[in-house]
Amino acid sequence: MVVSYLGASISFPYWIARAKGIDLRSYGSRKLGGSNLAKAVTPWHGVAGGVLDGAKGFAAVVIARALGLPLETQLLCGLAAIAGQMWPVFHQFDGGRANATAWGFQLAADFIAFFIAWIPVIVAAVLRITVRPRPKRLLPIANLLSYAVFPAVIWEQEGTTATVLAGLAALVLVVVRRLTAGLSEDLATGAPAVRVLLNRALFDRSELQERGLVAIT
Repeated sequence: MVVSYLGASISFPYWIARAKGIDLRSYGSRKLGGSNLAKAVTPWHGVAGGVLDGAKGFAAVVIARALGLPLETQLLCGLAAIAGQMWPVFHQFDGGRANATAWGFQLAADFIAFFIAWIPVIVAAVLRITVRPRPKRLLPIANLLSYAVFPAVIWEQEGTTATVLAGLAALVLVVVRRLTAGLSEDLATGAPAVRVLLNRALFDRSELQERGLVAIT
């Protein structure tokens, strides 16, 4: 678990951007993720960063499985990787939202449930491309829905299992990260706390982004 956390604490989007002379902390949405990297450099760089972030969650589970560790330990390694992406020790415990890392974890834990859970994400992505004006709140809530669908699919088939509990834990981590990242800056604006928290939880959007002070990616 410690190795999984430390490995996931390496932010690939951050270092890819740094190689291009860009600090993601001061660019766009200021998030250390593939979507912000795509805006900062090119979409292909963003895809590469996202895939590498996803590989963290996938590799943590698969390597633990290859070592013959129990299922519960495999899942805990995946959750540790998600936590490392969110709160990386190498980046002052302020990392990305771990969307890709959580999906990598899901893919390794139960690939059928993962593909079912990704249906809302695919629908939202298609609508974002085809609908004008482009919907900006749809994809974040679809991402959140995918984390809830994953354990629900497994629970419906198998009941309460270790994978179901791990899926719920991943959902909790995602929500906690959305709620807490830079929260003090939002509350300092004097905006209603309920609105701030709802926008963060559902749409992964800060008050500073709502006011146009920070870019939306």
